[in-house]
Amino acid sequence: MTVTEMETCGPLLSEEVNMQGINPATWGASCADTRVTHVAAIDPGFVWGLASMDVTNLVPSTLVIGLGGDGDRMLATDRDRSGLSSHLGNRRLGRFDPACYFNAMPICTPSGEAILAEEKDDPVSTDPAGSDRAAIHAGIIALITKELGL
Repeated sequence: MTVTEMETCGPLLSEEVNMQGINPATWGASCADTRVTHVAAIDPGFVWGLASMDVTNLVPSTLVIGLGGDGDRMLATDRDRSGLSSHLGNRRLGRFDPACYFNAMPICTPSGEAILAEEKDDPVSTDPAGSDRAAIHAGIIALITKELGL
């Protein structure tokens, strides 16, 4: 899979979704909740254009897990090229590579890849060469467990 095969911006800017029609004040409003003390984000998207001031008030105990390297990372979730990594300060970062965005999804049935190809659906069962979805799941669980002190 290449980065261009996995892009999501087109559908989100379509008339059907109309993200550009959302009031910027509504989109940018705080949804902070003091009961939330830890956050784990797996391959977060829509991070392009953020500045340090946009992440200043994030929960201090934040873990951002990235999936993929230069050849298989989804552009919409690329925390490095978007600049997000540099804005996160002392928050924890994790990465799994080789991997792709879909590796966080459940393991597919043996026929899943063929079914999705036949339906011309997203290749959510197709993993980059050398990746191990079960091992990635175990690694994600280990990172979150450590972050939560469990």
